[in-house]
Amino acid sequence: MRAKGLLAAALAALGWCAAGGCEGRVPPAAEGRQVVRPVLGFAMDVPPNWTVRDLGGDVVLEAIAQKRGTGEVAQGDAPRAAAAGGGGPTRTVVHVLVIEREDGSLEAWADRAVKDSQELQADLEVVEQAPATLSDGRQALRLVLKNPRGVEPIVQKMLLVMTDRSAYAVIATASASDLEAAARDVATCFDTFIVW
Repeated sequence: MRAKGLLAAALAALGWCAAGGCEGRVPPAAEGRQVVRPVLGFAMDVPPNWTVRDLGGDVVLEAIAQKRGTGEVAQGDAPRAAAAGGGGPTRTVVHVLVIEREDGSLEAWADRAVKDSQELQADLEVVEQAPATLSDGRQALRLVLKNPRGVEPIVQKMLLVMTDRSAYAVIATASASDLEAAARDVATCFDTFIVW
């Protein structure tokens, strides 16, 4: 899948090893979140119509948009639904990547990810790189990449954050139109993401 290839190019090329994490107490801000991973030190909410799977390796979690009302995973039929006059489901995936933190700033991590990705695909476009703040006040960074190849560009919207021990990326991947259609659902994941 091309979207997963962009994910790999954008972040896995950094060569950082998986975070071992440490068993920690869940902070009060994480209590009540739908997805809580104490060992990895993060929590977030996901839309009620999404499927969540735990994964192995650096990418530890995957949330996938479902067809509304069916329980089936959406397979990219938003353009057809839009043509029929309805908003329809989208094929949007949100991944959470957790890696061991190395020396360097959040900005340096993002810059290195972009540089490594552009070495693999010279026409990869950086749409946005801007400071952000998590709901608990922790400083983060927004990064948006666009792969212009194909019938419709693939976009990755990322939220990057670091603790003393780990680096985290929440990555939403979809075609430009699907990501726009799923903007409210993706915002649920990004706006509620916290680390400790």
